[in-house]
Amino acid sequence: MLGSKSIRDLSASRTPQTARSTSPSESELSTEGNAVSDLISTAVQAVPRQHYTNHPQLGSVPQSTAQAAIERDLARAAAKPGMRVMEIGTGTGYTGALLAEIVGSDGHVVSIDIDPSLTERAGKLHAERGVSNLTLVTADGHQGSPENGPYDVIIGWATPTRIPAAWVAQCASGARIATPVYIAPVARTVGHITATVAAEGELTDPKLGPAVYVDMGVEINTTLGIPLFFVDATSAGEVPAWVSVAWRDVTPEHDPANTLTMLRDADYSQRVVFSDLEKEQAERWRDFRAYCVGHEGNERSNLTAFGTGAPEWTTAIGFSSGNNAAVLTAEGQLLGNREDSPAVAKLKDVIREWYDSGRPGLDSLEANISDHPDGWTVSAYLSRY
Repeated sequence: MLGSKSIRDLSASRTPQTARSTSPSESELSTEGNAVSDLISTAVQAVPRQHYTNHPQLGSVPQSTAQAAIERDLARAAAKPGMRVMEIGTGTGYTGALLAEIVGSDGHVVSIDIDPSLTERAGKLHAERGVSNLTLVTADGHQGSPENGPYDVIIGWATPTRIPAAWVAQCASGARIATPVYIAPVARTVGHITATVAAEGELTDPKLGPAVYVDMGVEINTTLGIPLFFVDATSAGEVPAWVSVAWRDVTPEHDPANTLTMLRDADYSQRVVFSDLEKEQAERWRDFRAYCVGHEGNERSNLTAFGTGAPEWTTAIGFSSGNNAAVLTAEGQLLGNREDSPAVAKLKDVIREWYDSGRPGLDSLEANISDHPDGWTVSAYLSRY
């Protein structure tokens, strides 16, 4: 079995990333981090989560973010008392309430969601608790809310394909943007980025980390669990399936639909288990997906994502060329068009490289931000170990 003999599970230490000259010192970061952590803890104690996630009259909503992820991403945003904050994705209303508690009476929160049922529900819940320093806006989050800015912090709870230009334009100098974002033009290749807005409107000091959030569309998302972006071929049937290929514009002579067929009706299958524990398996697979993104880069990439809808909900990452394809599912199944496929060989090689590098994840990738007419594109590449 790949993983037990041919892959070595190394615990190699990683070389720290080179510090940027503009970055604060370790002691400054530690002090700031402790202060932010205290603010979040106080807010969590003050705001009853159940009031927003499972209200006795208004009930619940289809999705809510896990508490640990909320607190992690609030720490990344680092909002403080007196700040003006824009959050993208009202959801249950709970995160807005926490932010309102953190910024206090001298600060203000603007919470945007494209779904009017969510902003209306959150408004009622905030009113019951007497939250007065929060404004709800029903709109496309990509456009922000310029009339309520400028903002000291923008925090996203849904994933755009790039950091929207409107967000940066609505930030005060020195503001922080903390959001999930696509890090490659392939479905589901999502990470989290924090960056600082410089006086001239440039984004500086980008830092990547893990995140799992739904795609942020320009309309209400009615395809929960199915990617909104970068899907190149789909197939219907009892179990719908999709594929996303980074080579879509490089080799137009190849049809992604053929890649989808190769993966859906794979002739080769092999178990590649990263952990016997379900949660750890999922976390390590997401780290491996990030490594694949960094390994490929964005130019002439063979990166490929594959998945199925209900009831299976498969998601997988790997490589394809139009003639060959191989992916590894989150559950640990390697699928390929045939055993001697070049794509299968490459995928196995990259798995070994990942192990030999100490199983790095998203926080071990370097971020590159490039200007785009619609905003800032984020890409990721491997750090040097």
